[in-house]
Amino acid sequence: MKICFSLGRCVRDIVRNDVGIDDVAFIIAATCITDKEHLNGVIKNYMFRGDDYLYGLDEEKCQEVALELWESNRILQPRREGMARHRQPENAVWVDMYPTVVSKNEAVNNAWNSYRIMIHMIENVETDALEIFKGTI
Repeated sequence: MKICFSLGRCVRDIVRNDVGIDDVAFIIAATCITDKEHLNGVIKNYMFRGDDYLYGLDEEKCQEVALELWESNRILQPRREGMARHRQPENAVWVDMYPTVVSKNEAVNNAWNSYRIMIHMIENVETDALEIFKGTI
């Protein structure tokens, strides 16, 4: 499973078959899209950007991919939640959620196992408890 940091580049890589749509856990996008019509306009705009977005790709396929990501709630938009726009290193588009190659390094394996235990603990916390922790309740 992968996390993407760019809506346009995520759609691009799926349409190009570089990444399978089922391999996308979610996208953390810098966009502030409000509905499907707005999404359609954003993708239409990306079709004409020559900076490695969707220029030259099949617009119908790009719209289809974007809509599937939207309808499956995989486009996270921090700006829509009042959070500051995220920054990532230039050209950092994808990150694997977990290692795809098992390491022979014991320290790496221990760190990975500790991380998985922490994730498991967080996943089992009730939503209200998380909201109280974040200070939103």
